[in-house]
Amino acid sequence: MQSRITFVPSMCLMVAMVAAAPGNAAAQQTTIQTKSGPVRGAGTDVVVFKGIPYAAPPIGARRWRPPAPVEPWTAVRDANQFGPQCPQQASFAPRGGLPMAPTPTSEDCLTLNVWTPAKSRSERLPVMVWIHGGGFTIGSGSSPRASGEMLAGQGVVVVTFNYRLGALGFFSHPDLSRESDQHVSGNYGLLDHVALLRWVRDNIEAFGGDPSNVTVFGQSAGASSVAGVLMVSPLARGLFHRVIAQSTGATGTVGPKPRLRDVYYGLPAAEAKNQSMAPDITKLRAMTGDEVIAALPNSPTFSTDWHFGAVIDGYVLPDDPGVLLGTSRQAKVPLLIGYNADEAMFYRREAFQTASEYRDFVRKLFPTEFTDAVLTRYPAADDARAAGAVLRMFTDFRFVTPTVLTARAASNVTDVYMYRFSRVSPLNQTTFGGAAHGTEIPYVFGHIAADESQYEAIDRTLSSAMAGAWVQFAKTGNPNGISLPQWPAFRAPEFRLLEYGNEITIRSNVDSSNIDFFQHIFEVMRGKQTSPRDSSK
Repeated sequence: MQSRITFVPSMCLMVAMVAAAPGNAAAQQTTIQTKSGPVRGAGTDVVVFKGIPYAAPPIGARRWRPPAPVEPWTAVRDANQFGPQCPQQASFAPRGGLPMAPTPTSEDCLTLNVWTPAKSRSERLPVMVWIHGGGFTIGSGSSPRASGEMLAGQGVVVVTFNYRLGALGFFSHPDLSRESDQHVSGNYGLLDHVALLRWVRDNIEAFGGDPSNVTVFGQSAGASSVAGVLMVSPLARGLFHRVIAQSTGATGTVGPKPRLRDVYYGLPAAEAKNQSMAPDITKLRAMTGDEVIAALPNSPTFSTDWHFGAVIDGYVLPDDPGVLLGTSRQAKVPLLIGYNADEAMFYRREAFQTASEYRDFVRKLFPTEFTDAVLTRYPAADDARAAGAVLRMFTDFRFVTPTVLTARAASNVTDVYMYRFSRVSPLNQTTFGGAAHGTEIPYVFGHIAADESQYEAIDRTLSSAMAGAWVQFAKTGNPNGISLPQWPAFRAPEFRLLEYGNEITIRSNVDSSNIDFFQHIFEVMRGKQTSPRDSSK
């Protein structure tokens, strides 16, 4: 069942977005005193501060350790350039949206950026902290697609930041566990998230933000962090008050989730298979960050084999979020969550072109007892159907089901609002062929181009609606407001959600046999895991 909604864009919203647009007036410099030292930003209606360090450089002996406090400074620090990206694998060229600006990389990368419309610290505006995606392997807080100027123009303070990635952010090893006061290793990138939120708690009031009203929002890996890890991590409790998760991936609800005793630098018990694979920590610390990334890469295709990411260590992550969500161990904060209709089209260049390749992929991805059932549900009788089958299967398996299950579980203890993004702009039709992974980001941040060859009037309407709802949710914990589409809460039995497509509509009955099918598989995979203890102790 669907209900059509007629939406009239808020004139106040559109005026704010124009007023905040770059180049409307000469930028003025503003100096703000942080706990670590003074920083100087620039802007007119929105002032931006770039490249502020929130933790000490994780270099030398600090590599593979929790983030350390920043060394204070006394002279005014110019905050007019983004900090370097954290070292990462060379990624595929970005497709669609704004182009990526060339940014150098360095291990001295733990910096943040602030966009604020506040004229004084007494305004105490809501704060929105963006956690970028990229599979915990690529990305940065300086992506033009996530520039916070348009959102900040609607009365919020926006923060983006870098965190350690890949082997430098999630390397797990017995020798590193022995160095740790908690006897754990890995999850350094997640500890960076916590350090950033502590910086926000301690400093954001100076930028006119309210430390008691912080929304964490993210996409892909960022969504897995906010809705999978931070919502159940005791280290993050009380540091945020609302959560927005866009296209949450495998973290949390897809099993098997690695536990510390079962992994070795992010790989399943590699040392048990080949002792010669055991790296020497001293030698690895002597390498450059780029050399470490090259020596310990992620797999480009089979992330189930070679993937750095969150590990259940009993410290940062007490247990699988799929087990903890919906219980008393989940942070009881409002959640806005959703997915895109054609997520896997983002990976089209990695899609399998033959039925045989597709069947091999399914056998690699799932336990043996489920492979036939998956191939029956998502069949590819011949090579011509292989690409379509893998795209449908991977969208449901990796994105739709985890997102829906996260929403269902969280709805047992808190308010949840769910969306489905299905709009395909002319740009995304050409680039992806559908509403692929990440195509909603420019809509949320208000970066829909005026070029009618790329976007149409409905795209600008949707962007106004989505950005307005995201900001309203950050302000109140509820995305409903004057001149915004009615958005019902996501709860049993209807489990209604809001569809952002060619029209804005309400959809009912999101339960499906595919979601139930994969839920059963996840539960079986999760049940095969062992206790979260470090075998090195």
